[in-house]
Amino acid sequence: MPDRPTPAGINSLPATPPASATPTSGTAVRSRRSLNLRTRTGAPGDTTGLAAVRDSTLQDSLAADQAFRTTVKYSSKDSTIYAADGQVVELFGDANVEYGDISLKADYIRLNYTTNEVFARGRYDSTARKLIGQPVFKDGGDQYDAKEIRYNFRSKKGKIQGVVTQQGEGNIRGNSVKKDAENNMYIRGAIYTTCNLATPHFHINASKLKVVHNKQVIAGPFNLVINQIPLPIGLPFGFFPFPKKKDIGVSGVLIPQYGEEPNGRGYYLRDGGYYWAVNENIGLQFKGQIYSRGSWGVGTTGAYNKRYRYSGGFDLRFARNRSGDRVDKTQSPRNDFAVTWSHTPQNLGKRSTFSANVNISSNSFNQFNTADAQRYVSNVAGSSVQYSRQVGQYIRTSSSFRVNQQFGQTDPRTGIRQNGKTDVATDVSFGLNQIAPFALKGGSGKWYESFRVGFDFNGAATVTNSVNTNRIDTSGLGFRIVGTGARLRPRGDIVRDSLARADSIRLGLIRQNGALISDPNLVAFNLANMPALLRNALVTGRYSIPISLPNIKLAKYINLTPGFSFNGDIYRKKLNYTYLGGDSVRIDTLAGLSTVYNFATSVSMNTRAYGTVFFKGKRLQAIRHTIAPSVSLAYVPNFSNPSFGFTQYLPIPGLPEYRRYVSRYRGIGGASSGGTGKANAIVSFGIVNQLEMKVRARNDSAGQEFKKVSIFDNISLNGSYDLNAPVFNLSNISLSANTQIFKNISFNFAANFDPYAYREINKTTTGARQFERIPVYAIRQGQGLARLTSAQVYVSGRIVPKGADKPKKPVPGTNDVTMRAINANPDLYVDFNIPWSLNVSYSFGYTQIDPSQSNIIQAVTLNGDFSLTPKWKFTVQSGFDIKAKRPSLTTVGINRDLHCWDMAFNWTPFSGSALRSGNYSFDLRVRSAILQELKLSRRRSFYDRGGF
Repeated sequence: MPDRPTPAGINSLPATPPASATPTSGTAVRSRRSLNLRTRTGAPGDTTGLAAVRDSTLQDSLAADQAFRTTVKYSSKDSTIYAADGQVVELFGDANVEYGDISLKADYIRLNYTTNEVFARGRYDSTARKLIGQPVFKDGGDQYDAKEIRYNFRSKKGKIQGVVTQQGEGNIRGNSVKKDAENNMYIRGAIYTTCNLATPHFHINASKLKVVHNKQVIAGPFNLVINQIPLPIGLPFGFFPFPKKKDIGVSGVLIPQYGEEPNGRGYYLRDGGYYWAVNENIGLQFKGQIYSRGSWGVGTTGAYNKRYRYSGGFDLRFARNRSGDRVDKTQSPRNDFAVTWSHTPQNLGKRSTFSANVNISSNSFNQFNTADAQRYVSNVAGSSVQYSRQVGQYIRTSSSFRVNQQFGQTDPRTGIRQNGKTDVATDVSFGLNQIAPFALKGGSGKWYESFRVGFDFNGAATVTNSVNTNRIDTSGLGFRIVGTGARLRPRGDIVRDSLARADSIRLGLIRQNGALISDPNLVAFNLANMPALLRNALVTGRYSIPISLPNIKLAKYINLTPGFSFNGDIYRKKLNYTYLGGDSVRIDTLAGLSTVYNFATSVSMNTRAYGTVFFKGKRLQAIRHTIAPSVSLAYVPNFSNPSFGFTQYLPIPGLPEYRRYVSRYRGIGGASSGGTGKANAIVSFGIVNQLEMKVRARNDSAGQEFKKVSIFDNISLNGSYDLNAPVFNLSNISLSANTQIFKNISFNFAANFDPYAYREINKTTTGARQFERIPVYAIRQGQGLARLTSAQVYVSGRIVPKGADKPKKPVPGTNDVTMRAINANPDLYVDFNIPWSLNVSYSFGYTQIDPSQSNIIQAVTLNGDFSLTPKWKFTVQSGFDIKAKRPSLTTVGINRDLHCWDMAFNWTPFSGSALRSGNYSFDLRVRSAILQELKLSRRRSFYDRGGF
């Protein structure tokens, strides 16, 4: 029989023996305090027992208070032995004791009812030469693996030797542990690590450690040990919080990064601050940064999530940037800001939709204050917030808020973007779905019952910093403007501007003597100018009454659809023209609501035809061509009669009659700007082609002998002809095509052709050739069928192993918010499960300004990664500007999975611009979120001219 240790323990209490039950045969009854125990001992095999119930006749209040509060269940595989007085029970071989939420398993367990204490230990197996059956103690959700354990059921205190326990994401091991009644632990000779190996890759070695239950670990003096090598890196104390239930997180300090900017802002502390775990649905980060030469920045970032309802995140940043130039002291500080917000609802019901994607920043924020390569090179940004609601069966409402930004171009002298444009607009709409008034109670098949009518209204308000768009457009009027009270665009500047200059104005490239200057038509979009911008805001309303007429079949294959529409615009101001004689006119702006309306009729015809060519090949069976031609005629009556109130008639000598009718809403906005002195009759035409082939499947495992393969999804040709235009009746002809090749390669093509001829006019004093468009078809002048004015080609392909594009499955330790972010932005994460991936794209752009001037843009971009081994991942992002004959922004990265560590190295050898410096970054950090500040970072970045 194995040796039995003598009862011993801590925090001993007065004896509380089990209560007696009714005596049974074979049980000795010695006194009032004697025990009645029902036992099975001595025989091999599984034995079980319960703590006996005390004799009900005993009236000892003190003893009753000290008794066990619930039943103690115990069992053993080998044997169970009771002491003569019944106060001690010993269990041998796979012993197990359960008491409420507490359970203990070990090879040997001793229960002492006198001291309310349990003792457990393992056994040395001489054959295997190792300890077996070591104690495993569970208290609620906590588990402790130990060499030896003593625990008092009443005081809930214990002492453990050689403990190993999981706390949060990390595990703790210690030589000697004491556990108090609040489940806190006091450990000597402890190590703390998030590596789950028997011999961890790293750990924190602390002489003293306190584990505050479900809250945090507090360490005394500690140092870092990597691969069992102690490092001379330590701190006098440390706090390691545990994430709370339901991913609430733990509030705490964010340790900043430190370093020196290579281009002169000085030494810095970046991204330091505080994380506030508000509740299980939202967390906030408050960060700041400061530079030794005066720059600083602050910001807040938040993420929120309501399961089955919505999720999103926001980022607010502000930076006060000062130049680090020690010589030039004339530069004033620059304020930069950025606001981003995304919101995704998950269940708004079938009648409501909401979406938000906001990205607003100051003109130079992306240029100087971000490390994101995509935002760094971006020149435009768009934001939108939209909400729609269906009310009942017929009524629909919606509202939206939009901000469109163009950051302009970089001035090579200062390196700062200039001529940025910002448009802020809001829309509100109300609509009534079309109803069939002659079939409200159900149709009987009559032709007139398909007549339908509806109503739509849309109101819009736009604020822009482009004064040019708020001035009255006087270009091409043919008369002189004098003494006006309205803000004017200089007469004829658009007429005199070359196409190149017009394109420069559109792009914000305004040059004077070869130098980039500020656009005089732009004002700063700031609070000081806001009153003036609001006064110049464009506020319009548009309404329409859509009407659907019955569809008519012609010769069984042609669809004839007549149409009628009525619409109009509502304005808050209009223009008043005063003829002063000769060729002079005065224009004044009159405030007040006014409306413009018109109506149009149309008729369209379309059909669809098929042609099939059959083959006798082994796999290719047939090729089918689908052609869908369409033609339509739209007619808008002449509303130029001044009696409608939309135009004014100016009897200016020398002007054609139709040009004497001038719109009172010219340049103010809206679609119904009044009459033009003529009716509009436009014929539109188009042809849509599809090519697909029928091939025999390589295998018939899917039960399909043949399958369809698309050759071209769409090849479209479109144009229009204005029957009442005095010249240039035929519009440009547009050609577009797109298809998917081998499921991984997408092809897109678009082109415009001008059917009219050009002729050369007199050369300028500089000798440059100039051309003008003439109202004669190009084919009649021997210039071909049409002239190509623009073309765009974009080919992109993604090649990945099979199954790589499937949504990522959650892994232990990740929550729903993290997985949604990974699946929404897979390019931002490194997936070691995908051995390789490759994304290649080619873009080509051609623009012909006139027959002697053209511009070509060509670029190839590449983005891919591959795993040299299952733990090594290499990433490459690069491109080549074929026209400039130099690489575009190039980044090379190396990622290493070190089990419980992550290593990442990123290097940008070429930034694509002389204004940017190359950069690199190296990070070695613990994977666990608890020890995220245990890292080694070194970086040198190109975003060193601004702040946050």
